[in-house]
Amino acid sequence: MGLDATVMCNCFRDGKTKPPPFPSEWLEVDNEGYFNLKKEHNSDDNWAKHYEWEQSCCGHKGMDFARERISNWTGYRQFQEALGEVGWQHFPVLKEQLPNANGGLTPSVASAKALEELECFASAGGIGVKTVLVETASGKGLYEYVAAYGGVFILSRSYEVNAGLSEFEFVAVDATSGEDLFRATRFRQFHKSGQKVYGHCDGIAWENLDTGDVYESGIAIRGQQIPWEDGSWEKPNGQCRFEYPSEFQVEQRPRLVSDFDDIVKALRTVFEASVQTGNPVRWC
Repeated sequence: MGLDATVMCNCFRDGKTKPPPFPSEWLEVDNEGYFNLKKEHNSDDNWAKHYEWEQSCCGHKGMDFARERISNWTGYRQFQEALGEVGWQHFPVLKEQLPNANGGLTPSVASAKALEELECFASAGGIGVKTVLVETASGKGLYEYVAAYGGVFILSRSYEVNAGLSEFEFVAVDATSGEDLFRATRFRQFHKSGQKVYGHCDGIAWENLDTGDVYESGIAIRGQQIPWEDGSWEKPNGQCRFEYPSEFQVEQRPRLVSDFDDIVKALRTVFEASVQTGNPVRWC
């Protein structure tokens, strides 16, 4: 789950599409910025015909002049936090226009101003530090403290545990009472029986490597995604495969503007498309 954005093309307006399967006056741009059938003509049969026509009526699939994946929600929240660290006073349009949920529109005039603010952000360089949960063996950063989520990245209903990062530690608390269950800056995860650690199951425990405290969490913290034996990254049913590291540590690392290059690039693409076409960015 995450945030995507699209910008509609002008091919229908400019007479560059194939004729629709019904009178053109049945079509309109709706309140959400999509080219759709008017309410009185939007039957199931007409909707299906419209959808099929829209996919190939011009050189833009689905009549999208631009379509971009902005980020998953965690990455997007980190980007918003980075804008705040630089200073929201430099980004008034981005603060107003960037959505906090799926849906909404950014008009072309605002897109032009947002592009200027993106360039300001891109020139900021270093923007403080971030708290990272690191796989000790490889040094790979796995999870970051995200203030919008209170640092939490594990919500386990079955074990009634919330776990994540404070600004300096890995922390697990009782999901109901908020009572501390485990804290560490260096720890390992293992199964008390000696079997391989994966998923969530009884017997999985965390040990604080500085104090020796052990908490039987039942929760395995997963690491990087890895391919299946056949080289695929995802099974037909959507199942993914992950590493389960044995040791972790919490570190403070520099936060750089370059950490958000992919998000900035995607935003720049849709804002530029909005300016070029005069159509709004549709957040989805």
